[in-house]
Amino acid sequence: MPFIVRPILGGLLSSLLGMLLALFAPLSAFAQVQTEMRLFSDSFISPSFEATQKTNYQFVGAQIKTDPFSEENLKMDVAGGVAMGAPLLNYLNISEFYVQNRQNETETFYLGRKRMLWNELDARWDLGVWEPLFKWNPLSPERQGLTGIFWQVDKPFYTLMLFASPLYLPDQGPSFEIENGSFVKGNPWFRRPPESIRIWSEATAIDYRFEKPNEAQVVLQNSFGLKLSFGDPQGLRAQVGYTYKPANQLAIGYEGNLDVGQLKGAVDLQPQVYYHSLAGMDVTYKVQHIRMGISGMLDRPNQDKIFEEKWTHPLFEDALLVSPFIEWNNGRWGVSLQHLEISGGDVKEEGELANPNRAALMTRYPYQQAQQIAFLTNYDFGKSRRLIGKLSYTHSQKNDFDLIRLSSRFRLSNLWSLVGEMQMVKAGALTASNQNEIAQFVNNDRLMIGAAYVF
Repeated sequence: MPFIVRPILGGLLSSLLGMLLALFAPLSAFAQVQTEMRLFSDSFISPSFEATQKTNYQFVGAQIKTDPFSEENLKMDVAGGVAMGAPLLNYLNISEFYVQNRQNETETFYLGRKRMLWNELDARWDLGVWEPLFKWNPLSPERQGLTGIFWQVDKPFYTLMLFASPLYLPDQGPSFEIENGSFVKGNPWFRRPPESIRIWSEATAIDYRFEKPNEAQVVLQNSFGLKLSFGDPQGLRAQVGYTYKPANQLAIGYEGNLDVGQLKGAVDLQPQVYYHSLAGMDVTYKVQHIRMGISGMLDRPNQDKIFEEKWTHPLFEDALLVSPFIEWNNGRWGVSLQHLEISGGDVKEEGELANPNRAALMTRYPYQQAQQIAFLTNYDFGKSRRLIGKLSYTHSQKNDFDLIRLSSRFRLSNLWSLVGEMQMVKAGALTASNQNEIAQFVNNDRLMIGAAYVF
C-alpha cells in the first residue's frame, strides 16, 4: 500500500544516495555543474482541504545538475528542499548520479543511478513500473534512474544496452511519523490509514506497529535487463526491452488482534521485496513535426512465497499495459494525445484477515485506464527571456477522475526565473472495485509559485 511502501524506504534511499554523493563530491569540481537556488510557496487551495492544519508552506530549495550533453565523466541531477516549520515536507531527490566512461565512438559504460528510456509507456505515464519514482507529491511524480552498471553500444541503425545491479532502490515518497501507535498529521501528501474500526458497533482506535525490514536484506537485491532499439529515429523505429528486478513498491503483509481489556485494535505491518519480470515493446514513426506510436508492456510478478503463514498478504496478477500516442512539436509549441489501458494487474489478499468484499491493502498502478491531452511551449522572447511550460488534462472514465496539471518557468534572464506549478483534481468516491491514487488526493488542489536563481 502506498502509505507504507514509499515512506519506509524513502529515507533509506536518501541516506544511501547521500553517502554516494559525499563519496563522489570531490569529483564535482571537474564537471560543468549548474546550481539553482529556489524560494517558493506551496498552497493548498481546495475549500475541502483537511489533511493538515496549515494550508500554506514556504520552502528553500536547491538543484545541482550537470549539462546532459556535455562530455564530462560525472553526471548528476540532485534536488532538495527544506520546508519552514514542517520537517515532514523536507525532501531530497537524487534522480541521477553516475559516472560515464566512453570506450570509443560506439561503446559507453555508465556506473551509478541513471535514467533510461526503457519503455515509452512507463516514461510517458510516470507509472514507476520499470524505473522508480520520486513521489513526494504523488500527483506530480518524477522518474528516478535504476542503479547499477550499464553498457551501451550505439550503431547507425541500432542501439544495444545491457544492465546489471546488486542494488535495489525503490520508490521514494512522502515522509511520516508515528506517535503512540498513531500517524502524525503533518504531511498532506501522506495518505494516513484508518484510525479506527468498528467492534461491537463501537468505534475502536487502532495502534499501528511496523516490523522494520533489515536494510541490507532490502537493498542487496539483484536485477538485470537489456534493451535493443533499431531503425531510424527520424522515421520508423522499434524498441524491445526485458528486465528481471524487484518491484519498485514493496509487498505489505499484516496481522491484527484485539486488546479486549482496552477494546483497542493492534495492527502489525511487514514489508517484503517481491520480484517481477517486464517485457516491453515500442513502435514509433516520425514524419516532419509529427510523431506517433504504440507502446506495450507485460508485467509478470513472481508467485514465490515471501510471507509466513500468519501474515495476511497480497497475491499479484499478471498485467498487460498498452498505450497508443500521437504528438506534434515544431520546437516552440507542441501538443500530444495518448491513451492508457491496463488489463489485469489486480491485487488479491490471502490469509486470516483477507476479505474479498474489501479493497486490498495495496495497489500496483495509480489507475487502470486514462486519456491525456497535453500542450507544451518553449517560446523564446529574445534577450534571454523564455517561457517553458506544460499544461495537461487527464481523464479516466473507468476510475472516475479528472486531473489538470500545469508546470511553467519564465526565464527573465540567464540567472533569474519565475516558476510555478498547479494541480487540480476532481474524482468520484473510492470503492473496493475502484482503487486509484488520484482520488486519494481529491482535496489536495495545489498552487506553487516561486523564484529561482542560477549561480
